[in-house]
Amino acid sequence: MATTTFETESNILQFPQRVAKRAPAHKGWSYLLSNSVAFQKDVDYAIRIQKPDQEKVPAWIRRLITSGQCRSIYVEDLILTPEERVSIKQLCEQYAVSLVAVSVNDKVAGNILQGPW
Repeated sequence: MATTTFETESNILQFPQRVAKRAPAHKGWSYLLSNSVAFQKDVDYAIRIQKPDQEKVPAWIRRLITSGQCRSIYVEDLILTPEERVSIKQLCEQYAVSLVAVSVNDKVAGNILQGPW
């Protein structure tokens, strides 16, 4: 998935068509915790949040999951301890939330996003 460079325009996280055009009745919101990328403007039910300090990220993820309004969370450069990974995975299963780690390669030239799509 490609984004525009930071110098020319906002970095954009593009959803596959099947995700971007879901019916409004679909449960929940998609959240992006990021410092350098954003969702496409035409994606419904998507919110970008400035990524907090690393030590706060797991707590923010837990809050988003347990809010009951979340369907997916995308986190730029996600780092979790093994214990955090286990507890967050359990919450994701319990609340039917997808958690996707997004890494931005070559932050200077073209910002290519990769994740476990």
